[in-house]
Amino acid sequence: MHSAAMTQWLDQLKSIDIHLIAEKLGLKRDGSKGNYSAPNRPDKHYSLSLHHQGKYGQGWKDHTTGDGGTTIDLVIYAGYADDFLSAATLLGNWFGMPKPAPEQKAPRSRTKTDYIATKCKVDPSAAIDYLASRGIDIEVIEAAIKKSTLGWNNYHSPNLAPGQVGYGGDAVAFMIYNSINNCVAIDLRYVDAEQNGGVKTQCQGEKNGYYWTSDPYRLKRAKVVYIVESPINALSVETAFSGQTNIAALAIRGVTNVSHIDWTFLRGKKAIIALDHADKYNPHTGKRPGQAAAYELYDQLTSTDVAARMVDMVEWDEGQDINDRLQNEGKTGLQILLKQIDPWLICGMPSVSANETEKTKGRRRIFLPTQDWTVYWRYRVMDDFTQYVDEFKEIQDEEGFVSRSETLGDLCGFRLAAISRLSIQGHLATINGSLDAQPETVYGVSVQIPRGGPRLHREVIQGEKIYNLDWWKRLGPIWKPAQFSRMLTIMERSAELAARDVVNFVGLAWRDGKLAALEGNDCFFTEPAKQCLYHNMTFPRGNIINARQVITAYQETFKQNAASIPLVWALGAHLKCVLGYWPHFQMDAEKGSGKSKLLESLQSTLAFQVLSGQMLKTDHRRRASVSYTSHPVGWDEYSKLPKSALNDVDGVLQSTYRFEFTRVGSALTPYLMCAPVLLAGEEVDVESLQSKICRSTLSVKKQGPVISHDLPQFPVYEWLQYLASLEPGQIRTTHREYLAYCSSRSSSDSSDATARRMMENYAAIFTAWAYLCEFAGIAVEQGNFLEDGLAEMNSHLMDTDGTRLPWVWIMEILLSELEAKHYEHPFIWERVSGDWALLLRANHVMDHISTATHLRDKYNHLPIKTGRVFKRQLMASGVVIPGMEDVERTIGGRRTAHLTAISLSALEKLGLYATPWETKEIKV
Repeated sequence: MHSAAMTQWLDQLKSIDIHLIAEKLGLKRDGSKGNYSAPNRPDKHYSLSLHHQGKYGQGWKDHTTGDGGTTIDLVIYAGYADDFLSAATLLGNWFGMPKPAPEQKAPRSRTKTDYIATKCKVDPSAAIDYLASRGIDIEVIEAAIKKSTLGWNNYHSPNLAPGQVGYGGDAVAFMIYNSINNCVAIDLRYVDAEQNGGVKTQCQGEKNGYYWTSDPYRLKRAKVVYIVESPINALSVETAFSGQTNIAALAIRGVTNVSHIDWTFLRGKKAIIALDHADKYNPHTGKRPGQAAAYELYDQLTSTDVAARMVDMVEWDEGQDINDRLQNEGKTGLQILLKQIDPWLICGMPSVSANETEKTKGRRRIFLPTQDWTVYWRYRVMDDFTQYVDEFKEIQDEEGFVSRSETLGDLCGFRLAAISRLSIQGHLATINGSLDAQPETVYGVSVQIPRGGPRLHREVIQGEKIYNLDWWKRLGPIWKPAQFSRMLTIMERSAELAARDVVNFVGLAWRDGKLAALEGNDCFFTEPAKQCLYHNMTFPRGNIINARQVITAYQETFKQNAASIPLVWALGAHLKCVLGYWPHFQMDAEKGSGKSKLLESLQSTLAFQVLSGQMLKTDHRRRASVSYTSHPVGWDEYSKLPKSALNDVDGVLQSTYRFEFTRVGSALTPYLMCAPVLLAGEEVDVESLQSKICRSTLSVKKQGPVISHDLPQFPVYEWLQYLASLEPGQIRTTHREYLAYCSSRSSSDSSDATARRMMENYAAIFTAWAYLCEFAGIAVEQGNFLEDGLAEMNSHLMDTDGTRLPWVWIMEILLSELEAKHYEHPFIWERVSGDWALLLRANHVMDHISTATHLRDKYNHLPIKTGRVFKRQLMASGVVIPGMEDVERTIGGRRTAHLTAISLSALEKLGLYATPWETKEIKV
């Protein structure tokens, strides 16, 4: 389904005249050129607009609901198909564009869960009868069967007698699928639990990390999601809200699964927790299992910036669940109950009258002292608003029943979802996994504001600023300052509920001595926009198939792996905290070779940013662009910056080859500069960085097919999780093996220390490639990557043979000064056996460069500062004439000792040229 033919077919379907499709769907139009009436509801205002061959291509939008999409999505929206592939197939049949035949591939090995799932789909009619008897709508049941998420299992063990555990029997089967639509588990709900030894439910396959939903596509499009414990409760919710496609339900399949599910997919949706809050109270633990799981889930969702609320079940009978209420109240009654949201300040912790204290058992999240408990009941919250009970009256009727009337006033224009104590790990423990000796304590504030919709807004605050109302007013209006401050004293006591140790880093880093995949949502920066370019990063997600597609596309778009080398470099950058370093990357490109297009594709594929030269003009912007992340950043056309800025840029690149921690400003804002940088432009001057970069060369001759706009993103998050699961020692061993491999195939002398470091850099990329192949399930030999990488490495070594060491840069400065007649120290030109030589003292050269005003910036960025080291490098380079390492000459009528004779012919071989004058010829 992911072949090139399939992609081309989908592109053709998306380019069909959308108005012709509207005619096929029978959509009613307002005149000959007006909008259309929405297909799924009464629509007098013709709110559906279609646009074709215009700025936005083939598309549509319902201006009432905000829904929109392609021609294929319109078929689904009109109700003619239930999923993307069915809609595409129908559309192709209408317009004579049949679906291409699938490519012949080796079949996936069939698992036990596949076998059971197939059996469960054969005859699901008995499941309809059973679930209908539980009050669930037939339409809801049939829709789940159609999506292959519901079936019937009648297996029983031939070796066990009825009534024994494991016997089995008739059961409703709920199939659970992963992201690539493989069945990973089947949950069974036995009709007669006694036949199965009293065991009511059983799971075949994976339990942790997977949830059940009747229709994954509906869940994806839903704006409100109810989270329940069991699949039957999920179907009960769908029954209550039947016909409302913007509401979906999912089952966590047991309270222990709360902490194993990745809840990031709910960002941007409103989550309503409806677990079994009315579970029976356990006097030994002091908890209700369902309510305790709901508290944990609320903390998980809040930490993921998902706006979550709870269904108020305080008045439910003990032990009742959602399906029980459906059978008792009917679907209309259940819908009313599910819309009754918990209104209390601390979510799920009710305040009741003195004669109803039994209801609070198992529902007291924290202990509030008397002074706080007596005012706690006055605070009431809505999704993004908070109110305060100004006045109340208690009225007793003739029968002695007491009722209360309350007058609510506006407190603030937002909802305070949580205050959490955070212990931020120190930078040394983050980059090398050592014991954290300097954690920092701050407080995380999560609020829901009207402008943010169902996504929580997060801030970090120092403890001493919690009662600074001016700080809070940045989030929204506060109408009752005194009552608001009083509310903070209560919420402050809840700071320990979701207290956690956090790591401020985006990418792969150490957390509590173990590698962890971290996103922007995991970080709590005091000034996020200043401290990290990716502070709000959510890494692309996907599957192994997406990874293979991306790797193949990049190997094809440029020959000799010219595009896949930077791809692997960017993905491997997350190994920096394991290896302790990561090289920067230079992208050499001919004019018109497709560099800009490749950069755009890399940005889209990996979700990394490329900054223009304008963004790099200030020290603050450069620092912020490389701070607290191992995810790469691109600097495009940075060579056009002013010369003064270029010198500072060089310093940043030198320090970020490894790690550099600093604090800036009066507030001592911390920065951990470490992001690898991709340097791109027509002319990239990286002479001083030769030992800290790798490169790839793009040319017109290497061009292949352009990367498709439909290419999926690389599953970066899954890649990071895979790297985090590896043993760090194993990664370092692999790197040493590839370093030995590079050394054995290198064209450079093994005694050259700078060349050795360059080989380490390329070995790091080869290490990343090895693990990338293992992650994607491809061969290391695919596309001849290693051979092409070695060719690029050896080309890089040869091209920089004469420019890798600092003495070469010093000689370039010196020769330029000699030509300009700026050099005032003693020197002389001589012919030695017919070859020109320059005689001077190394200390004088360094004295000149260090004292000349116009060379100050160059001197500051030289890695060596003394004549002693300069002379030592000259002696080791082979440019000094043998026997003339320390000679004496008369210059300007004075004897000058300790001169060194440098051969000009030897310099010319390294690209250094000089024009002698005032010559003297001697023979040696």
